[in-house]
Amino acid sequence: MTTLYCGTYAEGGIYKVSFSDGHFGPAEMFCETDSPKYLCKGDGFLVSLCKTEGKGGVAVIDAQGKVIDELGYEDSVPCHVMYHDGRIGTSNFHDGTFCLLSFENNRLSLLKKVKIREKAGCHMLLPHGDVVLGFALYMDRIYVFDRDLNCIREIVFPQGSGPRHGVFSPDGRYLYVVSELSNELYFLETEHWEILDKVQLTADRKSTSAAIRLYDGRLYVSVRGWEMVCEAEVIGEKLKVTACYDCGGSHPRDMIVADGYVICANRFTSSLTSICEGRVTDSVMIPEAVSVIEMQ
Repeated sequence: MTTLYCGTYAEGGIYKVSFSDGHFGPAEMFCETDSPKYLCKGDGFLVSLCKTEGKGGVAVIDAQGKVIDELGYEDSVPCHVMYHDGRIGTSNFHDGTFCLLSFENNRLSLLKKVKIREKAGCHMLLPHGDVVLGFALYMDRIYVFDRDLNCIREIVFPQGSGPRHGVFSPDGRYLYVVSELSNELYFLETEHWEILDKVQLTADRKSTSAAIRLYDGRLYVSVRGWEMVCEAEVIGEKLKVTACYDCGGSHPRDMIVADGYVICANRFTSSLTSICEGRVTDSVMIPEAVSVIEMQ
């Protein structure tokens, strides 16, 4: 039995749902909070984006769904949150910022804010060893920061590609990046951060790629507008798209793979769907579902 937590665009809050053998239990309200668009796991707690006192920020939530602390520090709600080495990092798409926070003695505090530019499309902070990668899709760049968010180099992507999310290989030697605007999947080595290969997911100009996951040697990407999930593999040092299938809803955003099932948060159909071998096995209604994480 797996427990899933689902973040939403709605003001209602975070939902909790059990998942087993491709089927969902009933969705239950876990924590009432405003705009919990993205979630991540901390050390025995949950970290969520939120809106508090008119400001965008983060909340730390215990196992019973009680807010331990929350802090607002931006003009708008960020779009992504990560937890690593006792620190919390957020990315703000509209404000064009990356922020670093500490959580000590049950209190949140802002350590640093890095301003790229207004509407830089900052969409992810991804830790890797002693560095943190900052994805800024409208800059066509990934910024390589040290752990204190000092920029030490930039990885430049083709103009108009829009690198959005990434995932590392288990050994850390490779980075896989999905580009929102060009709907491409990129394959990089991490010693010199050079692009080794790229592959087109769809030529549909009305669609935008969203989340990327790696599970059991296979890459999974959700594509909004096209309403599909694409699978890809690395063969040698070349990428190959091996399958594309219906996400079971509309506007798939975040996605995970649990026990071999692809689980998509579909915002416009307010649903979580589970998919196995290209077929939908179950669906549960969650208002404006946008992110999902797994906890055993």
